[in-house]
Amino acid sequence: ASRPQFKSRTRVDTSTEDDLDNRASELGLRSNRPPDSNPKPEGEPRISDQDWEIRTGRAVYLLQQTLPEFFLAGLITSVDKATGTPHSSSTSIPVLNANPLDSQPYGEEDIEVIYSSKIRFSYTPPGQLPAPFPSTFHVEGLPLYLASAVFIRHTLNALYTDLSLDLQKLVVNTPRAPISAEQRGPNNRIRSRDKSLLLGFCVTGTSRVSGARGEWEVNSTYSFSPSTGLIDKHVVNSIYPAPHQAVYDSLRLSLGKVFGFGIEEERARPNGTAYRGVDAGAKGH
Repeated sequence: ASRPQFKSRTRVDTSTEDDLDNRASELGLRSNRPPDSNPKPEGEPRISDQDWEIRTGRAVYLLQQTLPEFFLAGLITSVDKATGTPHSSSTSIPVLNANPLDSQPYGEEDIEVIYSSKIRFSYTPPGQLPAPFPSTFHVEGLPLYLASAVFIRHTLNALYTDLSLDLQKLVVNTPRAPISAEQRGPNNRIRSRDKSLLLGFCVTGTSRVSGARGEWEVNSTYSFSPSTGLIDKHVVNSIYPAPHQAVYDSLRLSLGKVFGFGIEEERARPNGTAYRGVDAGAKGH
């Protein structure tokens, strides 16, 4: 079957400038390799300056082109270097402690992943998250990063219809700090490997319960590894307005089914068997 082509639907302003790892660290989720996996050498191979610029530029372009289709196609994680065709991650939930390489389209020489296997994701809301979420929700490792994307997409699709994501801001930030002579490349050219991407987008949807229209403005920062040019950090700077309680309730249920989180009480079924659960009454915005 032919691969879907993704097009940005908005005009973008671009400028330069150990119980499941302690219940996966109480939702500060971290993925570790199983004992029998082959350890990777310390550090990551450093690519050339030219390849670094090409790789980071390709990642920026891929995010710009594919994020507007997130609720339809999911998170796009890689691209064909020869054709520019996007490749999607698996729509299934990655296994905890799996080798990150197992979920990536390696084996095809022209397919390049834009995320580091050691990616870190974090979001600190303006107020305290409901239990069992910590004050800052953070995820470490590519399998759990991909799983989080699946959870968020499925949760919002369960609560809202007609979901759309429209990019409103895209800023590539390359700070110009003082450069020493040792950091200068051939022909006195300054070598800079400090790059981040600020993305601002608007998510809209209609509540399945109340029919009310919801709208959220989200700002995120993606940072690139100085060695590999892969995205190694994703920070959600703000979500306005803050997600509704129903979103957290539904997300907690999803996480509970996989990781055992969100267990609040024991309830007895009519036939006498016990089950654990949390009510997630979806409320409109």
